[in-house]
Amino acid sequence: MIKTLLDTISHADLTLPALEVSMLIAVLTVCLTFKFTRTGLIIAYLFVYRWGWIFFMEQPSEMLVGYLVFGCLVCILTVLSMMHSPP
Repeated sequence: MIKTLLDTISHADLTLPALEVSMLIAVLTVCLTFKFTRTGLIIAYLFVYRWGWIFFMEQPSEMLVGYLVFGCLVCILTVLSMMHSPP
């Protein structure tokens, strides 16, 4: 299973819309300028997670479910970590 996943990712072809990439760069620039680093990290995660979701929609359903489970787990752990750490 892991070999299949690695082969799939290493041969991936993903086209990203220029508008979305430009928006991501602009939003992250604003976040870093005003020192909203945690907000910038969450926004970057959501953008990348969405792009990965688009890629995995074309793959077998097991990979999509795994991506959903691990993505949600990472998001939950990140939010909990940010809530417990000082600003």
